[in-house]
Amino acid sequence: MIQKKISLIAVSLLLIISPISCTYNSETQIIGTIDYIGDADIYIEIKPLHYKYSNKERFLIDVKEHSFELRLPIKESNIVYLVIQDEKYPLYVVPDEKIMLTIKRSSFPFDVVVEGNGEDENIAYQNFLKESKGLDNAIKIEMDKFKMSKPNRAIEISEQKVEIARKNLKHTYFNDLYLKSIGEDFVIKLRAIEYSSLHITNFDVEGERQKLLDQAVNSGFFSYNSLKAQRAGIRDFTHYYSRTFGIYERVNAAHGKVLAEYDIKRVAYDELNEKRMFVVNLISDAKSKAYAELFLVAERIGEIPLSLAKKSYQDYLKNYADYPEFIEFITTFYTEVESVSPGANAIPFTLYDRTGKPFSMNDFLGTYVLLDFWAGWCKPCLEEFPSMRTIYDQYSRKELEIVGISTEIDSLLWLSDLEKFQNPWPQLYGGNGFDQETFKAYKGGGIPFYILIDPEGKIVRYNDMRPSFNFTEVLDSLLIHQEIK
Repeated sequence: MIQKKISLIAVSLLLIISPISCTYNSETQIIGTIDYIGDADIYIEIKPLHYKYSNKERFLIDVKEHSFELRLPIKESNIVYLVIQDEKYPLYVVPDEKIMLTIKRSSFPFDVVVEGNGEDENIAYQNFLKESKGLDNAIKIEMDKFKMSKPNRAIEISEQKVEIARKNLKHTYFNDLYLKSIGEDFVIKLRAIEYSSLHITNFDVEGERQKLLDQAVNSGFFSYNSLKAQRAGIRDFTHYYSRTFGIYERVNAAHGKVLAEYDIKRVAYDELNEKRMFVVNLISDAKSKAYAELFLVAERIGEIPLSLAKKSYQDYLKNYADYPEFIEFITTFYTEVESVSPGANAIPFTLYDRTGKPFSMNDFLGTYVLLDFWAGWCKPCLEEFPSMRTIYDQYSRKELEIVGISTEIDSLLWLSDLEKFQNPWPQLYGGNGFDQETFKAYKGGGIPFYILIDPEGKIVRYNDMRPSFNFTEVLDSLLIHQEIK
């Protein structure tokens, strides 16, 4: 029964990523063959303004007898991404031109053949893929060694990847991917500074940090084109830069335990933001600075109480009125988050449990409800489960109900996780990753993601508590207030 329900949900979700009407005045014809597709989705994705909070423009490709054709509306020549499940492949598209693709599903994203516009660049990208294969995983393994103060080759391998990208991608249509590799290398080196400061006596953290900042400035990393090429604008650079000041360690020491990163970012928000803004203020070009600060303001709106983010938002509107695209995004995002802030009505939903039984938000009215958006691959989600089990035993169902909503893409993995963890509260399947409908309606940016609903169906807390950190005191205060009323 659950598989039938999930299949119906999947069909409806595919409609969300079908082509939508827009103001594009040109199109590119994409024709191709693929040896098999199975149950996987295949679509074209246009990179959004904001990696996490922008609506994604996706154009579903309908494969019939191993062939497909898509007329993709575009504004200008640009990189778009062909997506099959979790793998992405860049395509350079030009208005009113045609490209033809030959895809081997088993080796994707390798061995993609492009005919028409961008053939030579595609060969260069394939060379980059083959020469850099395994390096990302190797860097991760080496950084884990770095974290534990073990000898490692993390920086050496990161620089090797940059050189491969330079050799194959610089000055091609895929130059942005070369710029992205430079940004990733800077992040690796910032993390190395943080780890070295923790494990090496008398390490010159200030000198190394300044040296890296100078390299970033001199390399043009803070230019608009470079920042736009990064995964998340300036977010990752400023995040890891702020961590080199030992703020996380001081917060954990003050609380006598290791807090989740989300909680540290809230507790130490002012100090962390000061360090991030120091980096932003190094940028002299107005558009580059507007683009960089956009990511910091969006993160404030999405991750701290709106009352605290409001001033930054208003200052952004005033300071960067000359950039309508940025203003439109941040205004829309602020309005959307405001619509799910405390006092607003809970988002209605109908989702199914493992037996296929439907549940709606109305089924849980009359008690406080903690909505827990999670997935089995999310380690911080799983780390909260012991605290959640304690809390679930501590309160009656007249006081609190927890409702788990899985964003796991694969329903079979979800069912397996339910067996593994045996959590006693209702478990509902949302699926579709971060595009899960209820998660998106709440403007979730990552998981774990928690919404607390009051007995009348109003939002009372918006992702500002953790079961392992402050949830008990939040709920006790609400219950006491309820008794007084």
